[in-house]
Amino acid sequence: MFDLIIAGMGDAFEPMNLLLIFAGAVLGTVFGATPGVSATLSMALLVPLTFGMTPVHGLSFLGGVYCGAIYGGSISSILINVPGTPAAVATMLDGYELTKKGQAGKALGGAITASFFGGQIGVLVLLLAAPLVAAAALHIRSAEFFWIVVFAMSTVGAIGGGSVTKGLIAAVLGLILGAVGTHPFTGSLRFTFDLPALYEGFPVIVGIVGLFSISQVLYLCHGKGMDKQIDIPTIGSLWPGWPEIMRVKATYIRSAVIGTFVGLLPGAGADIASFIGRNEAQRFSKNPEEYGKGSYEGVVGAEAANNAVVGGSLVPALTLGIPGNAVSAALMGGLLIHGLLPGPRLFTEQAGIIYPFILSLFAANLFFALAAFGGLKYLAKVVLIPQGVLDASVAVLSFLGAYAYRNMMEDVWLMLFLGVIGYVLRRTGFPLAPIILGIILGPLAESNLERVMTIANARGMSAMQYFMSNTITVVFMVLTVAALIYSVVREIRHHRSGKAMLTEE
Repeated sequence: MFDLIIAGMGDAFEPMNLLLIFAGAVLGTVFGATPGVSATLSMALLVPLTFGMTPVHGLSFLGGVYCGAIYGGSISSILINVPGTPAAVATMLDGYELTKKGQAGKALGGAITASFFGGQIGVLVLLLAAPLVAAAALHIRSAEFFWIVVFAMSTVGAIGGGSVTKGLIAAVLGLILGAVGTHPFTGSLRFTFDLPALYEGFPVIVGIVGLFSISQVLYLCHGKGMDKQIDIPTIGSLWPGWPEIMRVKATYIRSAVIGTFVGLLPGAGADIASFIGRNEAQRFSKNPEEYGKGSYEGVVGAEAANNAVVGGSLVPALTLGIPGNAVSAALMGGLLIHGLLPGPRLFTEQAGIIYPFILSLFAANLFFALAAFGGLKYLAKVVLIPQGVLDASVAVLSFLGAYAYRNMMEDVWLMLFLGVIGYVLRRTGFPLAPIILGIILGPLAESNLERVMTIANARGMSAMQYFMSNTITVVFMVLTVAALIYSVVREIRHHRSGKAMLTEE
């Protein structure tokens, strides 16, 4: 493995690739800092730019976008109390309070250093753990893989935010969309409506652009825009100083570990990790009463966790083809358009591409930190972009991206169709990330189930008997049931707590 890492350094750190990583990190930071633009939307809009690039260049650029966008959301959260991305909501709770105290520079500096540290820890785990996971995954057969996919979908309701029921319904909708196209074994067409664009199934990239970009445009159209110019507070010095960093060094490490672990869980995301990281920081803090009133440690706890998710989320995405969240799902789309099939063989058959990509993430974290320290007073201006300008820009990029994917006008109509569906779901409180996970994981589950049924039939067994004969499969079946039970219990508690609050009022 180490010889592959050393060999990959040459491609990862060659001048052109470093330039693309830097460009991706800066663009990601700008998009992430812009209110109304999420990390997923950033990825969806910029994936089409990689069509003409080599696989190493394209993936390195997207890796820079991913890292930069997760960090960038903290800028608007801290300065104007508007999270640029969902992952920055937890950062806003203490970051903006520090800004009101005249300590915006301290909050922004804490966000930069924590994001850099958390991101590097997550990528280090990806670099060392992913090949081991991939080696183990080579021994996973269809029965085990089917239940791994089912377990991944069940965790969407168990660990997602908001309504558990709506999360599971969204996941089922994604699985239904994933069934569109050609049957993997019989070759028959299903739900294609005689559209050639659907013969190979719902295009992941088009789905991501439609669900996240177009729905966001429609959603933002309800906003009033900026009626007046907002003043950005004086930032001041960004470097928090070594004494301040060492004072909360345990929070840096703890949140980075938490974020990496949360990233490994399918269906989880940086927003969940940031809240867990901040909550645990408060639990272990010597000054918990400062949280919510302007705690530097609170900013660090949230930012180290949400940036560590980047590396963690790519472990299941690259080794099993199971994206940890919607952003890594978009990145998987970048893999697919370059002819790379996510899975355990990626680390053996395409090692010359995948290792330079992973190594490029180290540079991406460094570049967004350098860009922030060197030019934040200029980057911060993006938080003032009026919504009208933002809507038009996102719409144009969405149409160009959808058409450029396969040069088919049908993809544009599919994008608009999914965009309207995404808008309705947003307005009714349904999460969109489980739909993308369903579109990707549905065909994987179906093809593996078909193989299991064929093998079981040849052995004179039912599919359930075949499943029960395998210890690993039984373990994942138990985990799936446990996740579903937890989802139901969590939903019941949520309703009871809501009713209790209404009664008190």
